[in-house]
Amino acid sequence: MPEKRTNTSPLTMIDLFAGCGGLSLGFEQAGFETLLVNEVNKNARDTYILNRPKGSYEVSEDIYDLSNQQIRQYLKNWKKQGVDNVDVVCGGPPCQGYSGIGHRRSFSITKEDIPSNHLYEEMARVVKVVKPKVFLFENVKGLLSGRWTPEGTKGEIFQDVLKELSSIPNYIVEWSLVYAKDFGVPQNRPRVLVVGVRKDLHKNVPWEKFKRTDFRPKSIDEKAQSEGMLPIGDAKPPTVPE
Repeated sequence: MPEKRTNTSPLTMIDLFAGCGGLSLGFEQAGFETLLVNEVNKNARDTYILNRPKGSYEVSEDIYDLSNQQIRQYLKNWKKQGVDNVDVVCGGPPCQGYSGIGHRRSFSITKEDIPSNHLYEEMARVVKVVKPKVFLFENVKGLLSGRWTPEGTKGEIFQDVLKELSSIPNYIVEWSLVYAKDFGVPQNRPRVLVVGVRKDLHKNVPWEKFKRTDFRPKSIDEKAQSEGMLPIGDAKPPTVPE
């Protein structure tokens, strides 16, 4: 474990379904320190660890083995190190089942029957235990139009994801579809971002006006950016010579 933190210690985060560490890298560049990384794929996990000093964070493999009891023990240990609140829990559950590419369109197996398509429920469970200041869920654009079954309704998967994340007590939850190119990245790379902010962080905000009862997507720019919960990308992607 790292030494006891001071008032100048960095912000803290937990990265679920971390892959080789893309989200962690972005948060680290923004001044965050990773407390716990979760990744079931050994090659991706080994790559993550290879690029970061061992011993400065906890490592979890299968999210289903990361029990509530173990999380609470981590929280107690971190509290002894001066971490009273985890700042961010982020995660991008595997997106193969949401993709519209190739054979995944065929419904040879329904998306409802693909176990990885339900990992958002595990992320919600972890958030409920950790109670971070903010949580961030990231996934592919295809999530917005995905159906559980061939007879299902377009967008029903995302409705269930949003409903689950919105059911976490004491958070206001909104989402936006963002494009990496709008933030100066040489990729189009559309991604759905769902962000939850703990209500006690803004006691003067009339949270009731954010209360969601309809979980159907209304527009691709709804709503986290317009409410200031995510930044609005106004950069231009680099040109080929650049």
